[in-house]
Amino acid sequence: MSLSMVFTGLNGALGLYSGVKGVLDKNAASKKAKELRNKAKAEEDAWYKRNYYGNFLDSTAARAAMKRVENSLRRNNEQNRAHSIVMGTTPEYSIARNEQGLRSMENAVTNLAAQDDNRKNQIDAIHRQNKNAFLNSELNELAIDEKMATSAANNGYNLFQNALLGASWGKE
Repeated sequence: MSLSMVFTGLNGALGLYSGVKGVLDKNAASKKAKELRNKAKAEEDAWYKRNYYGNFLDSTAARAAMKRVENSLRRNNEQNRAHSIVMGTTPEYSIARNEQGLRSMENAVTNLAAQDDNRKNQIDAIHRQNKNAFLNSELNELAIDEKMATSAANNGYNLFQNALLGASWGKE
């Protein structure tokens, strides 16, 4: 057996080993990347559900706003009662003044509801942006996998062709 045949065989074996090892390492890395991506998707979905479906009116800011309006209404009602007693106004006048307070409460609740809608729209936009980022990441990875598979097939074909060309068929 000649030295060139040994080197040709050794070259083929090393090429085969590196190809198989590359495929196995890539599969392990791909599996790990998929697990991490699934974990990130689950965290994103949990964040979305927690924030989108959370009760905004139960937040500290909303409770504080409602408390301020309630305190203002209470003070206004006390002042209206005192004014009515001192000035001797009609009950209709007191009712009209109380209606103003109720309108201010209605306005506060309407503003809080509008803020909640804006908050939900922002959360939804962030969620869609994150979902699109995950999709683009997966599409990029698939494109890279396709290029790597094509490259590996070409390299394997070239290696096989070089091994066949390097062998001295019928000259042993």
